[in-house]
Amino acid sequence: MTLPLALVLVTVMGFVAHRASLCTVRAVMEVMTSGTAYMLVSFAKAVLWTAMIAGTLIMVFSLAPAPMLGRLPFWAALAGGFVFGVGAAVNGGCSFSTLQRLADGELGMGLSLVGMILGFLTMSQWLAGMPGSALQTISPVWHGQNAWATGLLSLLWLCALFELIRLWRTSDEDAGLLGRLLTDKYRLSSSAAVLGIGGGTLYAVQGNWTYTNFLRGEAASWLGSGPAPATGQALLLAALLAGMLLSTWHRGALRLRPPTLSELPSRMTGGFLMGIGGTLVPGGNDTLLLAAIPTFSLQAIAIFGALLVGVAATLAIMRGQMGDLTPVACSGDRCH
Repeated sequence: MTLPLALVLVTVMGFVAHRASLCTVRAVMEVMTSGTAYMLVSFAKAVLWTAMIAGTLIMVFSLAPAPMLGRLPFWAALAGGFVFGVGAAVNGGCSFSTLQRLADGELGMGLSLVGMILGFLTMSQWLAGMPGSALQTISPVWHGQNAWATGLLSLLWLCALFELIRLWRTSDEDAGLLGRLLTDKYRLSSSAAVLGIGGGTLYAVQGNWTYTNFLRGEAASWLGSGPAPATGQALLLAALLAGMLLSTWHRGALRLRPPTLSELPSRMTGGFLMGIGGTLVPGGNDTLLLAAIPTFSLQAIAIFGALLVGVAATLAIMRGQMGDLTPVACSGDRCH
């Protein structure tokens, strides 16, 4: 029954991610253009929600998922995070936002996915002949079920309780529950909570599934340099996109826009670099935020830091060449 549950969770996460419009590139643009970091804070909240739910399920039901993280040596994973960040900035969107914009009808983002797969294939082929390049695993702190893990989990639940009370007290009471669920744009904190709860549950029942890590594993299996992803994981990718398409349909926002010749270089190059970096991480920013960092791995945190540096450095170069960046202004737990 874990696959049907996972399909429902991923569909909901796709719907919420589309309504939230969360994106690592936009988060860095917010810092660079507005001097605020509301979106980055929401990422941290999503990580803590994921850790709390995953930790609870793992400890209560004695589950044992172990995510794959990085390739030896460690500097390669850091380089992968940086390259992924560069690619995301060139592409104009990270893992989730690439699918979000594709669901809106921006068909050029399909070129980004093609480039990403080519990047996965290229780097997987290169690494296949290198000794010591096997994926390593990290175990969540919850596996030991020691006093430290129990105390940390209790603290996370206490923080979550205060956050739920705050969200309820600051919500639009006139909208009603259905109105809040179907609102055109979610608050950052609400999105973080839903994505974290879904991500934590998904991690506990399916392990390290994210669509970027699935594409990486699939590409490696084509080359015979790794096992094929488990049966049914392709359905999770379809469910993620279906959730986003459902959001687009409900808002009446679907507008098919064929790719133009001028965007071909940025989409293919950006996607290719994301695939190169995502092979070394492995996965993308979605893997780091919803699987690796919630295990409280310092390595995962460092890799995400390198990814942010890659995005910021590329955006700074773009600003120097083309002028000001599009401002991202956030206030009242929403971004514009």
